[in-house]
Amino acid sequence: MDQLLLSRSSRNMSQSAVLPQSPLACPRCKNTGARKVSGQLAVCHSCSTFMRRVYQFCWACRREWTGQAGSGVCPRPDCALRAALLSSEVISNQSSSVNGCPFFRACPGCTALLTHTGDGCPQIDCPECGEIFCFRCLKTECDDDYDDDSDDDDFNDDDTDVSEVSSHYRCTIVDNSQTIID
Repeated sequence: MDQLLLSRSSRNMSQSAVLPQSPLACPRCKNTGARKVSGQLAVCHSCSTFMRRVYQFCWACRREWTGQAGSGVCPRPDCALRAALLSSEVISNQSSSVNGCPFFRACPGCTALLTHTGDGCPQIDCPECGEIFCFRCLKTECDDDYDDDSDDDDFNDDDTDVSEVSSHYRCTIVDNSQTIID
């Protein structure tokens, strides 16, 4: 059960450290062309025209802006967590049991931000709350039969066929949409 808990400071990471995707897409209308105003504050011209008011949103957590426009810092306490979960970064180690999974996951028990080392089986346990879950499907009781006593070198052997690693796991990789807090 391999995992890595990102430090508490990373759960409260500086929201200005996360860069917006380019081009910037509006979370409401999905059109590209929204523009960053200051800090995390962005404005969508299309939505502003349609709604007949200035539509502002946080480009990090992709939710409508609720705070003072002048601050440039998203006022939502879970902005950094949501931004990490919305990240498009995936694990790209072809011989890993979690290849293709999002880099960050929220623990289903306590929402601690976790990532997998890429070694061994996809089942991990959260060091914060002890919840054991599958990093691929996010279920606490996965359909896959994991053998914790198996030799983890099976997944890291240079002679291992990538299709053998992928076919060993029956559960489907899910995105983070079910763990994202609105």
